[in-house]
Amino acid sequence: MDFTPRRVIALVREGFRADVLSCQTIWLCASCYSCAVHCPQNVHITDLMYSLKREAIRHRMYPARFPIPVLAREFYELVRKRGRNSEIWLVLRMALKSNPFILLNMAKYGFSLLRTGRMSLRMERIQRVEELPKELNGMKEVAS
Repeated sequence: MDFTPRRVIALVREGFRADVLSCQTIWLCASCYSCAVHCPQNVHITDLMYSLKREAIRHRMYPARFPIPVLAREFYELVRKRGRNSEIWLVLRMALKSNPFILLNMAKYGFSLLRTGRMSLRMERIQRVEELPKELNGMKEVAS
């Protein structure tokens, strides 16, 4: 983390929007809520991190070639178009748009998962996928 969560909160309070939205700390939050449970001031840090991630994605203010926001956008697009996520296609799309060289490290494991049937190249689709956009209208701001 480039900033501690305490520092992120201080930067937000003082109005350093660009610094907070472009830092890596908000993307490294594990969303485990451990910090919120142990916070003596009852600060909902995880909820703040989610809000900052959405804001960073909306304004495209994340670190260059950082895969996590790309992953969030690609996940949304796959679900919007097909109603389901396909892990292999999600990882491929994320890697090709952020850092294609990570595929070299993943290839060995990917082939092993394909060989054993634990991963499929097939892209499934839900029934009545045309009804999905109505449900996702409120979620569009997260991925745009």
